[in-house]
Amino acid sequence: MNKQEINKNKEQVLTNKMDVGTREFNEFQAILLNKSKERSSERKKMIELMALKFKMEDYLNSKDKHSKLVGDFLKAYLNAFEIRQNKFAHYIGVKPSNLSKLIKGERSLNHELALVFGTIFGNDPMLWLDIQNKNKLYELSKTKRKEIKKYSLDDLINNVG
Repeated sequence: MNKQEINKNKEQVLTNKMDVGTREFNEFQAILLNKSKERSSERKKMIELMALKFKMEDYLNSKDKHSKLVGDFLKAYLNAFEIRQNKFAHYIGVKPSNLSKLIKGERSLNHELALVFGTIFGNDPMLWLDIQNKNKLYELSKTKRKEIKKYSLDDLINNVG
């Protein structure tokens, strides 16, 4: 890359550090805020859906030692779009009390509801089921730890017959 190309690239990127609280930082922040206000409601909805999907995927890929319920993510979606739980329950044909139990983790998500959630929120239904499965495996690994540790491939191979 020649000197002219390097200088051109420097003009296109933010190369100087900006300290929080400086005039430059505040101006930059104002520009970003104005840009975000100019977004259409469709664009804002799409960004919110993507952000929530990424949170779900991040949780699945994390080594978290605490469970986040499927209901926690469902509540996040409902809150983000200001949808009341009762309205949502009626819309998907579920009793509000059953939806409340699902949100609290007292009831498991079934495959049909995972399809419904995936369709409504534009994500893969397996994402919802994977979160539930991660939590179930984590809970079982805590409660059945001693029972599970007795199993090994070597033991199986050496003690057959």
